[in-house]
Amino acid sequence: MKKTAILSALLGCSIILGACSDKEDTSKENVDEPTEQVEQTQQNLDDQNAVDKSDSAKSDDELKEAIEKEEGVASVSLIVTEDSGGYVLLDIDADEEMSKESAEELASTYLKTVEEKYPDHKIDIQVRKNGDTFAQDAKG
Repeated sequence: MKKTAILSALLGCSIILGACSDKEDTSKENVDEPTEQVEQTQQNLDDQNAVDKSDSAKSDDELKEAIEKEEGVASVSLIVTEDSGGYVLLDIDADEEMSKESAEELASTYLKTVEEKYPDHKIDIQVRKNGDTFAQDAKG
C-alpha cells in the first residue's frame, strides 16, 4: 500500500511538471495569423491580376463645384481615373423641377467642358432624377 501511494504521488508530480514545462508558447503563433491572412489575400489578388484602383481614382473639385452651382442640381459625383486609357464618370442628381430638356442641355454642356479638360479620356455623363437616368451623354 505504501508503494501504491508513492507511485501515485510520483505520477501526479510527473503530470504536473509535464504541464508546466518550458515548451514554446503556442499562443504566440496565433498572433501572427492575421498578418499571414493579409499576405495570403494580397497573393490571391496578385494571382488574379487584380488592380487596386483606389490610388488611380480622383475627383476634380473645381469642376464639381461649378456643376453644383447650376440651377436644378441637387448633388454631383465626379470620378476621374487614369487606368485603362482614362475615364471620367459624372453623375448629376437633379431636383424635381428640372425638365428633360434642361437635363439634356446640362449633360451636353458639361460633356464639352470635360472633353476640353480631359481630351484623352472616355466620358460618361448621366443626369438622374429620383434615381432614374433621364438624360445621358458620352464620348469614347
